[in-house]
Amino acid sequence: KYPDFYDIYVTNIVGGMVKGINSTPDDVSVELYRYIAHRDMDSLYKITQEKFGDFEPYREELQEASKYIALYFPEDTIKKVTTFISTFQYGSVYLQQQKEFGVGLDMYLGADFEVYQIINPENFPAYRVRKFEPYRIVANCVQTYVDYKLEEFNGTTFMDQAIYEGKKLYLLDLLLPEAADSLKINYTEQQMAWVTEQENNMWSYLIEKEVIFNSNKNEFQKHYFNDGPFTTPFGNESAPRTGAWLGWQIVRTYMEKNPNITVYQLLSNKNNQAIFQKSGYRP
Repeated sequence: KYPDFYDIYVTNIVGGMVKGINSTPDDVSVELYRYIAHRDMDSLYKITQEKFGDFEPYREELQEASKYIALYFPEDTIKKVTTFISTFQYGSVYLQQQKEFGVGLDMYLGADFEVYQIINPENFPAYRVRKFEPYRIVANCVQTYVDYKLEEFNGTTFMDQAIYEGKKLYLLDLLLPEAADSLKINYTEQQMAWVTEQENNMWSYLIEKEVIFNSNKNEFQKHYFNDGPFTTPFGNESAPRTGAWLGWQIVRTYMEKNPNITVYQLLSNKNNQAIFQKSGYRP
């Protein structure tokens, strides 16, 4: 029924559970059957079916998002959406060759689904689990597409990464035009209010501490770009990933001031210093 998705599923999504180094196709089929028939897997399947008995509303939203993808990137016409159970590995995937979204339903069972923290408390801290809600499905799928469209980050400074993350978020502006900013960057309403109110203070701090051209990648990624409950230098009440949020504002300002720049030109421009300077960003 899902020939295009099968190989991806058994190799990349649940590969370690059903596929060994020397496994034959028949071996994989047998192990996959055992995996699916296991009582825990059967129970998880029933829970997801109860939660998502009617997936059609999400499918329709993904189809709507796919129209915007086709508008800006005609070479990428999304043809299909497949749901699966990942045993808590993947919430969403984008398959470029197949032009297909995949949705791991078991990653959207709600923040109150106790199994998340029981099975893997280290990988599922509270700030992550709060995001395991159905309303994140469409945004997460589009995010996987955006991640595909941008080459892996290879910059050297804080500003390089800020612009890189800003480009991703700007793409979400284009592909999810009706979505709230909080959904695109995965903030709570309180976190969204915090960055809006503190934009000037954050920028002043980064200038004063000479952070914006800091080239200590481990340091600036840890403090300003990695996900977490907050941004450490800005205190426990702050929003996380504030470097990405500021980069978003820079890219938005750049595109507003340069309306003739196409999205392809934006993505291919690796001169992040020039983008920053031409944006004239000053909160």
